[in-house]
Amino acid sequence: MAVNMKSMIADAFMTLSKTKDVDKITVTDLVKACHISRQTFYYHFQDILEVLEWSVQQAFQEILAHNMDTEGPEDTLRSFIESSSEADALLKKLLHSQRREQIETILVNAVRSYLQEVLNRQDSKPDLPLADAKVMLDFCTYGIVGLLLENCGKKSLDKEKMARQMQRLIFDRIDMLNEKE
Repeated sequence: MAVNMKSMIADAFMTLSKTKDVDKITVTDLVKACHISRQTFYYHFQDILEVLEWSVQQAFQEILAHNMDTEGPEDTLRSFIESSSEADALLKKLLHSQRREQIETILVNAVRSYLQEVLNRQDSKPDLPLADAKVMLDFCTYGIVGLLLENCGKKSLDKEKMARQMQRLIFDRIDMLNEKE
């Protein structure tokens, strides 16, 4: 079976991040951990930040694939929140790194793609002008990312309650917009 080199490099980064400050992880560290050449690393990624971005995108794709089997938007959001909270330790490290701004951008882009796909798969979609739909998607994206960042690492987070609240704020509004038509 062929080795998925991107996954191997990303897994090595995640493993190293458990014992080392993420700002201190270098290409050399990843090359050594994977037993590959620098050329192989650079064939697959431009830099460490691209490894992070690819890893986040892959994680969200896996969450999306898993969540599409759920019964409804609330189950999807709860599963998303649970999956995100499982990555709390790494997320906290990343947010306290020098790359915080880039990490937030990666999260925003991943959540936006995730929400867009969830909305595309919904039976009822809002009949909104494109500009309004974009604002709604941005509003929901930044709201979710903000909530995830605010609650990162909080053990007292009630995931069920947050999922219900998000579901009401996002999907119930979509249904209301459709009823007005």
